[in-house]
Amino acid sequence: MNRGDARCSSFGIVATALVVSGLLAALPFAAHAQTDRPEVREIAFRGNRAFSDDALRAAIVNRRTECRFWFVQPFCWMGMGVMHARQYLAPRQLPLDVLRIERFYAERGYRDADADTAIVQAGEKVEVIFTIEEGVPIVIDSLGFQGLESVPPARRASLVKDLPIRVGDPLDAIRIDEARQLILKRLREVGYAHADVLIDQFIPAGTRRASLDFILDTGPEVRIGEIVVVGNQILDERSVRRMVPFDSGDLYNRRALEDGQRNLFGLDVVRLASVTEQGAIFDTVMPIRIGVQEGTLHRVRTAVGWSTSDCVNAEASWASRNFFGGARRLQIRARVANILAQDFNDSACPQAGSGEFADLDGQVSVALIQPWIFSPRNSFSASAFLERESLPDVFIREALGFNVALSRALAPGVSATLSWEPQFARLEAAELFFCSSFRACTEDDISLFRSSNWLAPVRLTLAIDRANQLFNPTAGYQATFSVESASEITASDFKYRRAEASAAKYIEIDDGTVLALRASGGVVTAGEFFRLDDGENLQDIVHPEKRFFSGGASSVRGFAENRLGPRVLSVRAERLLEAPAVGEPAACSPEEVFVASCDATGVRQSAFAQRPTGGTRSIGANLELRFPFDEGRFQFVPFVDAGQVWDRSDDGGFDSIEITPGVGFRYLSPVGPIRLDLGLRPNETDALRVISSGIRPFDPMQDALEDRIEVRGTDGTIGPIDWVRTSDLLFMDPRVRFERSDGLLNRVQLHISIGQAF
Repeated sequence: MNRGDARCSSFGIVATALVVSGLLAALPFAAHAQTDRPEVREIAFRGNRAFSDDALRAAIVNRRTECRFWFVQPFCWMGMGVMHARQYLAPRQLPLDVLRIERFYAERGYRDADADTAIVQAGEKVEVIFTIEEGVPIVIDSLGFQGLESVPPARRASLVKDLPIRVGDPLDAIRIDEARQLILKRLREVGYAHADVLIDQFIPAGTRRASLDFILDTGPEVRIGEIVVVGNQILDERSVRRMVPFDSGDLYNRRALEDGQRNLFGLDVVRLASVTEQGAIFDTVMPIRIGVQEGTLHRVRTAVGWSTSDCVNAEASWASRNFFGGARRLQIRARVANILAQDFNDSACPQAGSGEFADLDGQVSVALIQPWIFSPRNSFSASAFLERESLPDVFIREALGFNVALSRALAPGVSATLSWEPQFARLEAAELFFCSSFRACTEDDISLFRSSNWLAPVRLTLAIDRANQLFNPTAGYQATFSVESASEITASDFKYRRAEASAAKYIEIDDGTVLALRASGGVVTAGEFFRLDDGENLQDIVHPEKRFFSGGASSVRGFAENRLGPRVLSVRAERLLEAPAVGEPAACSPEEVFVASCDATGVRQSAFAQRPTGGTRSIGANLELRFPFDEGRFQFVPFVDAGQVWDRSDDGGFDSIEITPGVGFRYLSPVGPIRLDLGLRPNETDALRVISSGIRPFDPMQDALEDRIEVRGTDGTIGPIDWVRTSDLLFMDPRVRFERSDGLLNRVQLHISIGQAF
């Protein structure tokens, strides 16, 4: 199958998944009893110029039949009735809808607007037409502010700038009230706790011009009085008071009170917090009461999970949430993964790897978090860690390091973090990776990269979290952007620059149905490896940990973990030299393997192992619809993922982006959504580089007889040949056309994990 066919197949499957989701969502409505009222085919408006049809439709009760969701619009055009949300005429509401339209106009300055309605029969359906005479609006001729004289001159301009109403605008009551609320909010942020704002408008008889005045009743300037802290037993009063950005004698600021309450909620030991005003009307001093409700001083948490990529994993943590006072937190955490991976890597844990990749992974870390550094908006953390991490068929990383970070809250849900993370790391089982990525294919070069090296990046991260829930968001958005750099200045043996961004949006489009979208991308530029001697090639080296990999439960789900993007084929030299069947010649001669001119096209695909190499550029996009059922305990989720990873040698064209549709199910458990996803990848053939171990002629002076390579000959017998393997690796030429998977079932990828994909 060529790439074009695969694309068509993918989009066909996407359409099928969306149809199924639409059917499931529509079933309860399809069973709705028929009514004797006519169905409303269209609601149309005539004569409206100031406001759109959509704005007017939202102001009335009668509704028209529409497609249930935008993504099934083509099927609605095809006449598939189950995709429509049927709406029927409410005759008694028609005259009230006329009044609603006239009131809609009047509130926005069109006080002489007049509306009428008519019903037009269209077969078995009806069309409702509203005819509107908008008239001439009343326009604001002058805009004034009274009471500003009681405000210091330096604050006056800031109170009334950038209001949503201006001279020349219609006399819109909605926007006038928005302006009033904005002025009132600003007054309460500059010391006027008891302020009020009144509105005075005058329309001379026989005119369409209005004078509008905002009357500011500021009341007295108020300052913060006595601050009382109650409810604290673990935290000392000083630790509580320094988390609020105000003190006795400060000018009253309503926003500061809200920020203080938010800061207290951010302390791990605080369960509930309140910052309340205790003053009476017109008092010039405002006492403040800070109430906190604390949790336990020490917290222990344990968890056990299972996924197709980590197999059985377990985690435990202990935290002291007021370590030597000051609300400082000390946390010790341990995590173990790949439990039972050796036993179940062919069944329950297919993405956990095999051999040494399936050995236990884990991390032990100790972290100290100081929540106040010169300001309640700043926090500092320092941690040390020891870990073993494996990326199946890529590398095994063992590292000892520490991290120091300074974070600042820029706004509610917005933070910036500057960190430095030096680590002394060693890479194992990465010979093929070094050869394919760095062209380090000789034993000496490989040993240099395998030895322990320093990786010490400095990273700046901006994070925005405006989602309404932690585990299962239904509204809002999240975004992160990070840049990092490593060089001799940061005490790193590797030099590189890396940038990565991700943004997700959640939209509730129906009762409980959520549309979730995410886009991501990143780029890393190669730099020097400072441990190489002068004269060596110092460029084009990116530490394996900092390269991009894609595919897996949280990216492009049609592919296994890290299996999307650049990769190579590894094959044992014996497979290149053996006869595939009796009477058939071997794919290559020893001399061809020796000089790396072996054409491995004739070798069976089962003899090759695909090895990801990662890339320097990545892009990804995800779209999924989360349909709830069984009273919201479960979700049915059709999804479409797209993405690709490119290396420097790739052209990076968008035509190489892979699109994988799929379906999933979620059980919304108390610990988070338990997720099962089935993704479908296209069946394509790629031309991949082949890496094999090097060989050389047998030398009886330095080689033992048993060192000779044993291969199957054309007569079917296995015997030695006068060649031995070397510790070097070789690229074979030419590339081999490799088919990813054969058959529909082999193209289905299963993922089981905990937590939403994004």
